Amino acid sequence: MYLVDTNVFIRFFMKDDEKKANRCYELLKKAATGEITLFVSELTVAELVWVLQSPANYGLKPPEIREIILPLLTMKGLHLPNKTIYPEVLELFAESGVDFIDAYHAVLMKKNKMDIIYSYDTDFDRLPVGRQEP
Repeated sequence: MYLVDTNVFIRFFMKDDEKKANRCYELLKKAATGEITLFVSELTVAELVWVLQSPANYGLKPPEIREIILPLLTMKGLHLPNKTIYPEVLELFAESGVDFIDAYHAVLMKKNKMDIIYSYDTDFDRLPVGRQEP
């Protein structure tokens, strides 16, 4: 198993360096065919979304990000903690207008049968969770 950093996915998706993009494609193809297993941390996914969304970088909209990264995150050969929740997380992120991390927390709460999040972030009021301020 090999750990993969965010910049590998950025090069693959954005193809802003053709040589690196091709090497990233070959690496991901090996994972997709089962030749190797790639480990992706949840922090890498969060950073990937942030870099793609940031106006200082690529300025993609949440629905675009969902379409780009969902096939990758559900790919065979890719080990990702909580992998099964990402389709719902990305859907909520793309459709609700809340931050990726907030969407992730809402889906994680649902998965773990939690009803309340303690937070001052009123974006949670737009999600199917209960929010309380401490």
